[in-house]
Parts: sequence; C-alpha cells; structure tokens
Amino acid sequence: MTSLNTNMELDTRFLARLSYLPDELAQAAKQAMIKTNRWLRAASMADLGYELSIDTKAMTTRFRTYKNGGMSKLWVGVRSLGVHRLGKPVQNGKGVQVGSRFYDDAFISPMDSDQLLVFRRENKGRGSIKLVSLEISEETEEIIDSYLPDLNRKFEEFFHREFQFILSGAK
Repeated sequence: MTSLNTNMELDTRFLARLSYLPDELAQAAKQAMIKTNRWLRAASMADLGYELSIDTKAMTTRFRTYKNGGMSKLWVGVRSLGVHRLGKPVQNGKGVQVGSRFYDDAFISPMDSDQLLVFRRENKGRGSIKLVSLEISEETEEIIDSYLPDLNRKFEEFFHREFQFILSGAK
C-alpha cells in the first residue's frame, strides 16, 4: 500500500520518441498531466462515495487539484469526515439518523456552527462531548492505490489525444 504522502510518478519515457517537437510536446504533456489529475480525482471520489455511501458533494472539499507551472497536483484530505456531511441529521429518542446510518446515544446541536452537527457524550464529564465522525483514510488510500497501475496508461491516452489536437491545428 502506498502512503498518501508520497509522490506519484508518471512514466514518460515514450515522450523521447517525439523529441523533435519540443514546444508542442511540452504543451500536450502539460494538458495531459492536468487531465490525468482530474481523472484520478473524479474516479477516486466516485469510488469512495460509492463504497462508503457518501454523496460526492461531501467529498469535493477533500479532493483538490492544483496547477503550478508545469506540474499538476492532487491533494487528498484523509481526516475523518463529520457525519453531518452525509445527509440531514434527524433526532429521535434513541439517537440520530443520518442518511441510512444510525448513531446510538447521539444528539444534534449547532455548537458555534451554521450546520446541525452530530455529537456523542463519551462519559458523564462536561468536556466529554465528541463530534461523531466517519474514518475515511484507509478506504481512500486503498482506492487511490487501485488506480495507480492505470495512471500511466491514462496519461499516455490523454497525451496522444492532446497531441493529435495540437497537430490538427484546432486551437
């Protein structure tokens, strides 16, 4: 399993065959890198949402793409996700229902927020109130690891498409 803090490298050796077209090559490679990054973001968000039964809207702040010069980066937030992001919380006598999940002995309170947050008391103490959250780090890491073998293939596919677009003169 790859740690999410490591850099993911793309195999770009096939670009050496096209070294006689440096400007067009660099432009196509940059666009292909950006599109590969967007593909990885969309595919991993969709899989994570399906696996955990989470709406992708709740995951959009956890997957961010950045462009910096000739690089494109994907940042993935793997901290636990507050269950209030999974749907509208509904209080009943035994706990809180959020979407299809039920949390025993939980309660709803805004507590300095504009959203209805879901909390659970750990023990009788006053400072023992904790936000109910869903751990997503392991699932996120597994899903991203599952896409790593396809990353180079997708980059090459996007590169060929962008290179054909540039060579066709359509701008």
